Amino acid sequence: MTFNTAQLTGERVLVKGTDSLGNSGQTVLDSSQWNQVKAQRSHAGAHDQFDAAVEEFFAPLTKAAELLEVGFTQPVVDEAAYVTIREGVDGTEGQSPVVAKLNHDSIVLRLLEEGKHERLVWVNDDLEVLAPTAPAPQVDEVEVLRDAGL
Repeated sequence: MTFNTAQLTGERVLVKGTDSLGNSGQTVLDSSQWNQVKAQRSHAGAHDQFDAAVEEFFAPLTKAAELLEVGFTQPVVDEAAYVTIREGVDGTEGQSPVVAKLNHDSIVLRLLEEGKHERLVWVNDDLEVLAPTAPAPQVDEVEVLRDAGL
């Protein structure tokens, strides 16, 4: 099983190779959706890095502000007079997953990039995807991206 890809103009990819059954072929796939999904994943990762950098940048100011709040107004608390039964937990806002339904060409490109060639087979001059051998896990409350160019 070997596949090679070459970027073409107009967000298309030429795929050549031999599948697990020994069949060889080549086809052209539309990569526009898969490119957009990868760009969105990359953008989300950049947001995480940005948030971490902002938190690090403002850490000295946040600490100084906390010291100002403590100041001289805090009464002295006798720790022997208190015992913690259960630690407090700060709430965090939940987020539903965002899932994009991939079209055929994007599925093929994803499997090629992830090295999962065993699911790809040539049928005439088209690459087809074999059904999974195990059932897919259930996902609740998923926002499926539709009509957003994906």
